[in-house]
Amino acid sequence: MPPRHAIVIAVDGLRASALGAYGNTWHPTPALDRLASESLLFDWMMVDSPALAGFYRAAWLGAPAPHDGVEPTNLKPLAAAHPAGLLPQLLAAGVATSLTTDDVWLAEQGDQLGFRDVRALEFPHPATAESMADTELAQLFAIAADQLEQWSVAGDSATAGAEPPRLLWLHARGYHGAWDAPLELRQSLLDEDDPEAPTFVTPPLRLETANLDELLLQRAAYAAQTAILDECVGMLIDMLAETGLADSTAVVVIGCRGFALGEHGAAGSEVHDLYGEVTHIPCLLRRPDGAPVAPPRASELAQPADLAPYLLEWLGCSLPPSPGDASPLASARDRVVAIGKHGELALRTQSWLLRQATKPGELGEAEPTIELFAKPDDRWEANEIADRCPEDVAELLAEIESFSN
Repeated sequence: MPPRHAIVIAVDGLRASALGAYGNTWHPTPALDRLASESLLFDWMMVDSPALAGFYRAAWLGAPAPHDGVEPTNLKPLAAAHPAGLLPQLLAAGVATSLTTDDVWLAEQGDQLGFRDVRALEFPHPATAESMADTELAQLFAIAADQLEQWSVAGDSATAGAEPPRLLWLHARGYHGAWDAPLELRQSLLDEDDPEAPTFVTPPLRLETANLDELLLQRAAYAAQTAILDECVGMLIDMLAETGLADSTAVVVIGCRGFALGEHGAAGSEVHDLYGEVTHIPCLLRRPDGAPVAPPRASELAQPADLAPYLLEWLGCSLPPSPGDASPLASARDRVVAIGKHGELALRTQSWLLRQATKPGELGEAEPTIELFAKPDDRWEANEIADRCPEDVAELLAEIESFSN
């Protein structure tokens, strides 16, 4: 019996609405959709922070979001306080953990937290690629493919029985890195009467515009990067089959956080407002043939920390104990809370999204802003209805207050 392995493909900025399996109909994502058809698909995986550090605080360590919304710049101090998190459990069980990334900060965190093998790829001078293979994303996936080839060779050796379970965590800066898709690919996503495809390589930080053509070009550039991601994921899945690893390797694809493309007045990597384009991420979990996961779609609310039990069980590790806090906001998943910058909070239930934020008043003082959206019908939070449902708003605000205290 060969050891079990797992690959987690984590892509920063990958929003759920970018994939066909989550309702995208504008541009095709055939490889990711095929993977989704073979996977447990989490319909409503929600981050609890709009920061990358928040994703890894939750996904690796199972640590709750800080109440002030200020995420740690160093994850190591949290590791000792949360020994039941995914990463401490894997290390304690002797799983051979590898981290491959193009994010310098994350590479440093992985090294400090005990990953056995950390490979960091740096791209100091982003430029538009001549072909898909020249993109930063494709080069990162090529390194991962080499690692899988090494797994295959190790599995064929005489000492294969002594090989430990392996985890490859492949993290891409993704949409918070270079948007370097070939210009022809961008142009192919536009109609003849649309403006010419833009040539920028660095994504906007915060673009506030009501110009529909300008937003269309941003979305076309985002879609072009998604096409490259789809090609890369397809290549890696095919390689698993070619190397004989498909029968022993689980695959996870997950977004670290979404990316705003103008749905609520702004687009860019520094737009952190707690709407679905930022908080709703895709998560696909495929286990090999013979180890099906049922049901094929999970409709409950989930957060990145919820992925740990699946991976630990698959890799033969003991499951972490259940949280001791019985508070509905701490342990149940019929509701989740996200905490943003400047005191922003969002409470998501099966029926509602309540967003509480502050904005400067005329005299400079902060004024509270309360927004309510019906879920899941108002998928894109287009119809704000707080003034029509005062009783529901009051009930949800009371829950947020109890969480804050």
